[in-house]
Amino acid sequence: MKIGGPSLTPALAKGERTPTHAVRLGGVEFGPQVESWSLDRSYGTDLPDAMRAYNGVSSTQVDLSVMGKGGQRAPALYGPWAQRYTGDVARPGQSVTLGWGVSGTALDTFRGTLRSRSAESGTDVVRMSALDGAERLRQPAELPRPDGALTHVGWEYTTPWCASPVWIVDHLLRKAGIHTAPPPRPTAILHASMHGGAAAGIGTLRSLSGTWTQWSKTRAPHESAFVAPATGSCYAQYGPELSPVNRRSDATYREFWTDTRDLPTGAKSVTLHEYWFCGGTPQYVTFVVDFVAGTLTAYSGQSAGWTNNQSVSWTLDRLKTAGKYHVGWWLSWSTTGVPTIYPYVTAEDGSTIDFNSGVLATTPAPAGQLFAVELIVTNARVEGLQMSMMPSRPVTADQKTQTGTWKRTASLDTPRFPLRAIPDVSGSAWDVITELARVTLSTAEFDSDGYFRWRDHTRWSTTPTTADVEVTSARELAKLVITEEIDACRNYCSVKWNNWASVTGVRSIAVTDKPPSPLPIQPGQTITRTYPVDENVYDVQTPVAWTDIAWGTVLDVRNSANATSGLLVSGAVEPRVTRSGGVVTMTLRNRSAAPVYFHQTVLQAATLPQGREPVPSIAAASHSASQSAYGVQTYEHDAAKWVMTRDGASQLASVLIAAGAYPVPLLQSVEILPDPRIELGDVVELIDASGARLDTFAWVVGMKVSGSNQRVTQTLTLRGASARGAPLDSGLTPDPPTRPNAPPPP
Repeated sequence: MKIGGPSLTPALAKGERTPTHAVRLGGVEFGPQVESWSLDRSYGTDLPDAMRAYNGVSSTQVDLSVMGKGGQRAPALYGPWAQRYTGDVARPGQSVTLGWGVSGTALDTFRGTLRSRSAESGTDVVRMSALDGAERLRQPAELPRPDGALTHVGWEYTTPWCASPVWIVDHLLRKAGIHTAPPPRPTAILHASMHGGAAAGIGTLRSLSGTWTQWSKTRAPHESAFVAPATGSCYAQYGPELSPVNRRSDATYREFWTDTRDLPTGAKSVTLHEYWFCGGTPQYVTFVVDFVAGTLTAYSGQSAGWTNNQSVSWTLDRLKTAGKYHVGWWLSWSTTGVPTIYPYVTAEDGSTIDFNSGVLATTPAPAGQLFAVELIVTNARVEGLQMSMMPSRPVTADQKTQTGTWKRTASLDTPRFPLRAIPDVSGSAWDVITELARVTLSTAEFDSDGYFRWRDHTRWSTTPTTADVEVTSARELAKLVITEEIDACRNYCSVKWNNWASVTGVRSIAVTDKPPSPLPIQPGQTITRTYPVDENVYDVQTPVAWTDIAWGTVLDVRNSANATSGLLVSGAVEPRVTRSGGVVTMTLRNRSAAPVYFHQTVLQAATLPQGREPVPSIAAASHSASQSAYGVQTYEHDAAKWVMTRDGASQLASVLIAAGAYPVPLLQSVEILPDPRIELGDVVELIDASGARLDTFAWVVGMKVSGSNQRVTQTLTLRGASARGAPLDSGLTPDPPTRPNAPPPP
């Protein structure tokens, strides 16, 4: 419930009815020109109306009627054919804000964009409609499809879950500029939010090891963090979207956020272990933060056991003190393959600790490119892992941590329902968010301030004991309709889900591209290649230039157009691979000073092997006492695409039974004394001493408000916060379904 303030709250307590409204179009105040307005906000669902509070999506609509001014009629000023200098204030896509209240104080109620306008010639009114922030999510939904939880490279894993519905919602929001945490930098080549999954939003999750089911909002630096167990380590290996070369003036910056408070005693560390493949010779660059020893250490060499490589170390005792930290590592390569490294640590108070550079010159790296980044977490929290191209060393706070460059405009509940793979999707981002809310019994809405909020099924699991506002028939309550229907009763609920327990992926060649003749790439030039891929193929890995063309994900680049005499070139071409739907795009940029020739590429991606598809399964819950009173009332919930564990399906079935075992009354057309503080999800104590004679708590699941200069009308739809329990049928002997003495049919 919104806060009314020192003037509005007393006015509402006195029953003040003098309306106040404030409307802005394109940042221009239109209040005096608004003839009338209406607002409709509710939780929608595919369940019976009486169960609707348990899931749905809110997309608020506002309708406005605007008059002209200065002797000119509204159609001439704001109609579709009006001059741009007056008409653009009402064009589709223009910003709209609406606030309303009483006694001279208006609370913000709506923030969105115009969808349409209509002007009737000969009148003085232009009618407009607007939608809230859901309009920002109309772009096509595009999700990564990593194979990292289905395949592995040299590891055995236990619970390889790559994402969750919360991770997907967060990813779609971020694509629309709606953020819960620092977003990817414009030059990011790898980004893994850790908001309910190890999957990467930029780059590719290649493999997983360990228990990737522990996601916590408690002590998360921003939104949600992965929490590694106190014993053992969890590994995630990523392939960058772009594989930079190590022979140029550019540099890379890798970073993550962590909070080390309230963790078990023992080793606490976060390691980034990077594979740079250099013409057949591996080069490993490793960055280790040890929160127990208070040290930062960088290694570089050709041993996979990084402690055997040359190293440089920095000491920071402050790291031993549990707290919130941002850790960054800036790496640049010399033309001879010598890495120079600067670490950065930023504390919760914003203070940044700068260190002197560390130069690892003992064993220079051969020319090559970055192939993979391995994240290793031991008894620590990690959020917001990313790697970016950053030619200049970061100096200011925004360069180091993105301070002041973004704003948190969304909030998500604790991640649940782990996903082994991310399904293929279609439609808009809002369509996918709507589907996820329906499937997981969650609510998704843009509130009156324009912030997005995702709340899961646990939001309704506790019966409230206090109310946000009290509504009585003595004063506030003007109209009340109460409905109860058998369709609201659901005492046998089944949930369809897909069992992925035994599903694995097989990496195979997805694309082989060999042009009729080698393609020259001049110094600084970029060539682009596109490939269609099937929808059931997972994301293609970024290739690396290699000396053995038979090796998996391969880029064949030579120093000559003659395939028989030309030598394979490593560390010259910088490849980037992106996917949009069924099209994979690969760009190759020559970062060397000499021409090179693209001969062919062999790209890998995983597919599901024959006979190892997910197994369709069903989890069910029933309520025998309800069935004895109402008969068997079934409801089948289809979550097969998005629920991949029996535990998740059982949770949903239990929630449905709790919601529908006994019909919960739906209180409709509850017209009250207008109160702009009320929001969806608020708890209302409804007291009707004259008509229905009830005193109950109820949730606000729908709201309609309309206003003009004369009055404001507010009508709520409420759902009882609890059912009345089993019927008693006291003194009743219900008749049987057939007449006892009726003769049987012939």
